[in-house]
Amino acid sequence: MAEQPELLKDFHDYGANIATREIFLHNHYHTEDNQNPGVEYRMSNTFIKNLRALDMKSDQPITIHMQSVGGEWTDGMAIYDAISMSRSYVTIIAYAQASSMSSIILQAADYRTITQNSHFMCHYGSSDINMDYLSAMNYADYERKICDVMFNIYAKRCVNGKFFYEKFGKKPSDKQVKQFLIRKLKSGDWYMDADEAVYYGFADKILTDWHFSS
Repeated sequence: MAEQPELLKDFHDYGANIATREIFLHNHYHTEDNQNPGVEYRMSNTFIKNLRALDMKSDQPITIHMQSVGGEWTDGMAIYDAISMSRSYVTIIAYAQASSMSSIILQAADYRTITQNSHFMCHYGSSDINMDYLSAMNYADYERKICDVMFNIYAKRCVNGKFFYEKFGKKPSDKQVKQFLIRKLKSGDWYMDADEAVYYGFADKILTDWHFSS
């Protein structure tokens, strides 16, 4: 590493390196109270530029190192869509947590890994409605659609989870998994350790060293 100071510079200054085909998905910015803002527009814009740079260079695999508390739906879905459209095979490594919006972003990867001491959390999210009555009603309708998109994303990947094979005695349909998840989240935030995240199908593997493969 000492012989390649430009590698460290790229990692720290840009959050990515074209040579190693790695991207670091985390915040480079903090709020005035020094709190981690999670997924927001600056994080999303930086990530999309990095992903496009690597994807345009070649179609070789890309590794994304993600550490995020979650955040804004729209900015997170911009990241999700960019990963989904990538021509390169994408692996995401989730560190510390895959919570809220970052738990959804994880589902965009071709191969989803989570470190052994991380946790996974999914929920309905929160609303901040400060508008007139009619506009608030329209926004509530929009949020119902958002929740449906979220459950479809989870269900599509969780159908291969060991838990659902055991529950239904065979590979379930997306609809069966979706209905289970809807009922489960009605009880509030759902926290899982890394083993449980893999068991339910939200991740593919627990990562314990740097030698990982699909």
